[in-house]
Amino acid sequence: MWTCKTCHTENLDDDGFCIECGLVKSEISTNHCSNPECKFHNVILPNPKQKYCGKCGSLTTYYEKIFGDI
Repeated sequence: MWTCKTCHTENLDDDGFCIECGLVKSEISTNHCSNPECKFHNVILPNPKQKYCGKCGSLTTYYEKIFGDI
C-alpha cells in the first residue's frame, strides 16, 4: 500500500496513480551526488533520475548506475 501525498488515500502497491485524485505514484529516490568532496554527497535528491548534482556538477549515482562511470 502507498498513501497519496495530495489526498492521503490508500492505494494498492501496483497502482500507478491515486484512485481518488489521479496523482501519479512517486518513485522513492536513493539518488545522490557521487562526488565524496561535495557537501551534498549524502543528501538524497528528490528527483530519482537526476543525472548531475546541481551543487557541484558531478554525476549522480543514478547516472553511474544506468550509464556507467565516465
